[in-house]
Amino acid sequence: MSAITDAPRAGAAAPAPPGRVLEIDRLTIRYGRGRTTAHARPAVDGVSLHVAPHEIVGVVGESGSGKTSVAMAAAGLLDATEGSITANGRPVSTRMPRSDRANVQMVFQDPVASFDPRQSVRAGLRELRRLHGARTRWIADEELLDRVGLSAQLLPRLPHQLSGGQAQRVSIARALLLRPALLIADEPTSALDVSVQAQILDLLRTLCDAEGLSVLFISHDLAVVRELCHRVYVLLHGELVEQGDTIRVMSSPRHAYTARLISAIPGHYSSDPHPLETP
Repeated sequence: MSAITDAPRAGAAAPAPPGRVLEIDRLTIRYGRGRTTAHARPAVDGVSLHVAPHEIVGVVGESGSGKTSVAMAAAGLLDATEGSITANGRPVSTRMPRSDRANVQMVFQDPVASFDPRQSVRAGLRELRRLHGARTRWIADEELLDRVGLSAQLLPRLPHQLSGGQAQRVSIARALLLRPALLIADEPTSALDVSVQAQILDLLRTLCDAEGLSVLFISHDLAVVRELCHRVYVLLHGELVEQGDTIRVMSSPRHAYTARLISAIPGHYSSDPHPLETP
């Protein structure tokens, strides 16, 4: 299959040569403590994945599949019970130093919930500049907002004065200010209408190309992943059941669960509703 055929349908740039911006190795996450939780099914069970430079990688699954737990652990917001996570060769955990934490940034489904409601857009950026002085001197606030398609007129606004799309772009701008190597996007478009969703996806695609970002994209929506991601990992009950090039997975799923997710895409008609499951 040619390189053009293997690329995502939306025309994102091909991944850079082999390398690992993010490496997750046999990650297991259990919540709670004590004997009862020790024998319960883990939220994430032995998952391994990686993200290469300039690559957009999707992690998909229904609610409860463990995808957000993977994202939180990769961002250093949740510790692994077992396994390891590294970003740019540095270990990721809740105890990693501030300089390493800046290298991995996260964008949430509800960006307003992650903002201080009393803090303007400008004040939020100013706080990041205070905490990460040398790292944030590369760009002015006005140019930063322009990079994500926003007007500098939004700088004095409070979070409740922003639309959903504007708030998500501000969230991405705040992450971009720190010049991370990896952006983790946890359902960043699911709360937006279709037209705004498309704009945010275009923005992530552009930043991957222009700013050298790598993106770990968490979603329950394979239609969105099909448009954006180079590769995809499919989670079911905390376990990895399928992985591979997005076009291959979408056209020839090897696991029945992946096929069910694909069949739920509006307008999709599967010729093989019961593909052979992988071992």
